[in-house]
Amino acid sequence: MDEMKESFASKILRMILYIVFIAGIGLTVTMPFMIDIYMRVLYDAYEILDGYKLFITVFLMLVGVLGLFIIFELIVMLRTMLKNPFVKRNVKSLNMIGITAFIIAALFFVKCFLYITFLTLIFGICLVVLGLFAFTLANLFNKAVEYKEENDLTI
Repeated sequence: MDEMKESFASKILRMILYIVFIAGIGLTVTMPFMIDIYMRVLYDAYEILDGYKLFITVFLMLVGVLGLFIIFELIVMLRTMLKNPFVKRNVKSLNMIGITAFIIAALFFVKCFLYITFLTLIFGICLVVLGLFAFTLANLFNKAVEYKEENDLTI
């Protein structure tokens, strides 16, 4: 199949994904130190909540690692867009993004039971929608792969 010319939008998206991925690694690695500084600045507000610092550190580290995985899968998918986007690997990536989004949403809903905030609830709901959207796209890509393979056999 002929290679397509990369659009301006996909170049910008690729740059943003790489920047966010690198920044995300930095943020995830330094998370315990940043939370420690944050808690020292707002110590009075959180001194009554035993275990909050440990909980929020573990929570944000898990969300950070899983978020990096989603960005990595998007980078993998974007690389196929120039040659042939309708491949089984993209279907797998979209399914993995959906599963990961549901796992992150579950973490946010668990956090709602322990330390509820309105924003936590909104993020959880958005991640469920993202997961459903990823699964829907995976089904669409899977059908496109099947049609493409069938078309390649007839030619």
